[in-house]
Amino acid sequence: MKSFKRIIISLLSLFAGLFLVLLSIFIVAVVSNVNVIEDNIKFQEEHLEYLETEYYKNYIPKKESDLADFDLEKAIEDGVKLNEIKILGTHNSYQTLATPETRFLMSIIDTITLKKLGLNTFDFQMDTLTEQLELGVRNVEIDIETLDKDDKIEFKVTHNSIVDNASSAYDFTKALQEIKMWSDNNPDHIPVIIIVEPKSFVIEINGMKKFSLEYAKELDKIIDDTLGDSLLTPDDMLRNYSSFKEMRENDDWISLKEAKGKIIVLLHDCDVTESYIALDETIRTQKMFPMLRYDDRNETYTSFILENDPSRADERKQENIDECNLIVRTRADAYPEYSDERYEKAENCGSQILTTDYPEKTDGNENHEFSFNGKKIKLTEKTEK
Repeated sequence: MKSFKRIIISLLSLFAGLFLVLLSIFIVAVVSNVNVIEDNIKFQEEHLEYLETEYYKNYIPKKESDLADFDLEKAIEDGVKLNEIKILGTHNSYQTLATPETRFLMSIIDTITLKKLGLNTFDFQMDTLTEQLELGVRNVEIDIETLDKDDKIEFKVTHNSIVDNASSAYDFTKALQEIKMWSDNNPDHIPVIIIVEPKSFVIEINGMKKFSLEYAKELDKIIDDTLGDSLLTPDDMLRNYSSFKEMRENDDWISLKEAKGKIIVLLHDCDVTESYIALDETIRTQKMFPMLRYDDRNETYTSFILENDPSRADERKQENIDECNLIVRTRADAYPEYSDERYEKAENCGSQILTTDYPEKTDGNENHEFSFNGKKIKLTEKTEK
């Protein structure tokens, strides 16, 4: 009995010691991320200044036709519609490398949990938004957290404000300014689609708040004020239709010709989605398109939906695309996992927005990347038939 007690005491001591070590590393990681905020702010300010004063000074617009695996200019003149092309997007498009302290902490936890939590994503990073757009990405995903402090509401672009906040586009308004700047300098681009995802888990300290309907209204205002005429709104998309369902039933998504040079913003499915839709179920007065799920495919207000698993997207292609005429977003991979099999399923599942964690990068260091045989824009199977 005494031997058993000694074993229990030893195990408890071991766990207590391990907990204290992890707690210490966690505190160091949190402190390192506080310092990262200053780096984020400085980088973004300097990056925007560089773009404004130098990069675009003698800029030559990119040729969209070079990005497509078909005659894009002819397709535009022939009236090809937004839902009849596939575009390449990126996941967590703002993310830069996490601090060494954070990566060390997550590697330890990942090892202890036998890699069940997938925490090895902390060494994930992307080029800047401008670099991605230059290389042909036409869909970006931006995670936001709400900062309501000193009577001022701001949205911060970060994966996690406590332990993973490294970002090349930390201030959401400035991130929109960067995208609009690129758009203004490339007036003939096919629409750039921004997915805005409010983070569901937020620790409400130091002014951080859980996303709410009132914050969604503020987000709408920022989007409208910042993007201005570059923004393609739900009202623009609907034209004379009474609902998106009616528009879809008439197979009348807006044409690429009408949508050239525009930016579309989608609100990723979140806790506020239902109340956001309830503001106006036609969605005419909102600035973002609610990005919904399979169960909402037949709703009058549905236009864009999420089917992140390529296999599931393929199973539901007939309902989502052939019958409901929706635009579907699917993830071609999930860092650090990728496979040729999943890439093939993603490309053939019919989804029009395919996001990847492995896009072409400016440094050229990726030993593989997802694209449409080297191209970033492709006609859908529906159009090819």
